Amino acid sequence: MQAELQQEKRRVPGVPFKPGMNSRKLKQIKIAAKLAELVAEYFPNGGCGVMDANRLKLAAQHYIDADLCRDPVIRQRATRCAEYLLNKIRRQEEPLLSARELLEQLRP
Repeated sequence: MQAELQQEKRRVPGVPFKPGMNSRKLKQIKIAAKLAELVAEYFPNGGCGVMDANRLKLAAQHYIDADLCRDPVIRQRATRCAEYLLNKIRRQEEPLLSARELLEQLRP
């Protein structure tokens, strides 16, 4: 606890970032987190193609830009662009089981 307080005292007042961090690195971390969230949503079993991976990354970048932007028009444009990119991606769906497979699962 005291070490944390000493580190806070060492920081220069008015500097918002810790050493080694800057706004670009923080934005990259946010994009990586959003990308991981989108990949988990669209491809829960893996198997993402190159085009789909690029679209997901670009959509994540647009979503982060929309979050950080102050202008409502640009925010809406970035969000719509991300949604447009995500509409081109087909979600992986769980394979449907036949009636015979369902009955076999019910049997002990």
